Amino acid sequence: MAKRKRSVGELISSLVFFFMGLWLIRAGQYLFSGGEVFKGLIVILGGALSFLAAFRFQIQKLFGDKDE
Repeated sequence: MAKRKRSVGELISSLVFFFMGLWLIRAGQYLFSGGEVFKGLIVILGGALSFLAAFRFQIQKLFGDKDE
């Protein structure tokens, strides 16, 4: 797979995924500790998925090499 340069839009979206993931995980922790267990778990799950999405290109590279 040829290495290509990331566009500014891809870098910005990765930063947004990263920081929103952290923010959602923290908000979910507050909900969870406040007694709203189900809502807290859903928000934490969404935050974890958003955090993982920040590393989508590295994950693609990790699993993309196995297809060849």
